[in-house]
Amino acid sequence: MITNEQRAHEIALALTSANAKGAKPVEAYHTYINYLLPILREIDADFPNGIKEHLDPVEEKE
Repeated sequence: MITNEQRAHEIALALTSANAKGAKPVEAYHTYINYLLPILREIDADFPNGIKEHLDPVEEKE
């Protein structure tokens, strides 16, 4: 299972890389945090138990 924090990090990182080109490291970090926190709040509200990405395959009976 992917945690809400991991998912929010991935989304915020993608947005930051697309929108903070040429920014200084501290500015890029601030941009990342400004994306991360609202995304994480939204994901936590929608998926309080995390996001289950991959379902375990049903074991075949022999």
